[in-house]
Amino acid sequence: MVQRTDKKPVKIIEEVYKKIIEHNAKANHEGIPHSDTFEKEIQSLMGIDKSEIEQIIKLLKDAHKIFTFEIIKDDPDNDIIRIDGYVETDLQTIRKLKNYFQKLLMDEYEKQYNKRLLVHQVVKDMYARPNFYKNTMIGQIGNKAIMLEEYENLIERNFTEYTENWKTNKLAELIALAGDLLVAPKPPVQDPPGNKRKPGGAPVSLRAVDSPQYQDYSSGKSTQSLDKVLQIYGVEFFFRINLRKYNFDLLRQIVESGEIDRRADLVLLKDMIQKVKENFDRDPGLAENSEKIYKLERIISRQMLYSH
Repeated sequence: MVQRTDKKPVKIIEEVYKKIIEHNAKANHEGIPHSDTFEKEIQSLMGIDKSEIEQIIKLLKDAHKIFTFEIIKDDPDNDIIRIDGYVETDLQTIRKLKNYFQKLLMDEYEKQYNKRLLVHQVVKDMYARPNFYKNTMIGQIGNKAIMLEEYENLIERNFTEYTENWKTNKLAELIALAGDLLVAPKPPVQDPPGNKRKPGGAPVSLRAVDSPQYQDYSSGKSTQSLDKVLQIYGVEFFFRINLRKYNFDLLRQIVESGEIDRRADLVLLKDMIQKVKENFDRDPGLAENSEKIYKLERIISRQMLYSH
């Protein structure tokens, strides 16, 4: 049964994070939550939908609170959907899970092929025959063992970005940027037509295109100058909307013409594009516009040389 609460969005984000930590603490075959079952667990506990969970996961990932990685590859021909795993960015947790899944990988390989190999030997064979292991039990365990070792090395190389202070400050920064667009709980049942929801009960999405500001912007943008639009909605909201709508040519023209030329704004746009590019494998629309995105990046880099 869905348990709907009146908790604030930030509290919901914290609770999703704590649930990931709870799973990771098991340090066994259930130690890495799978996106499909984790989504159902969170929906049942908190009553938030798939898109909201995905956006919370992205916030936690961007704040370096968690790592996300592919466990099962998308395979439409066989009705198989992509499944990701989540692990907190704590070095001790990652090492425990890595050791467990490396041993499990050797054990599972021996169980299936009656031959004991070391971890690096099994991994070498997986790299040599990716299609053979794709979406198999060994393939899934191998993906976890490989990625956990990669993340262990990543944290050791970039330790300052994985301190508690850095992560806490980054998450607060991302939440502040999201502002009123943060996720808020939805009622468990839909109101009958004509009924108005009580104040504070309406859902708010992280997606800028779902916000009331977007409706205002969309209806009035054609008659307003760029300066007026930026004055009303702000440059960050303007960037977010146009990136979401694949308006890469429009953004390129605005940057190239110097209509937006402050260095801070160009840096913001460049950072937002980097995050957009992380979704290439999930959003066909981004892949189709890849050349426009790269052109926009080049123009931003060039304009930054002359910005102030």
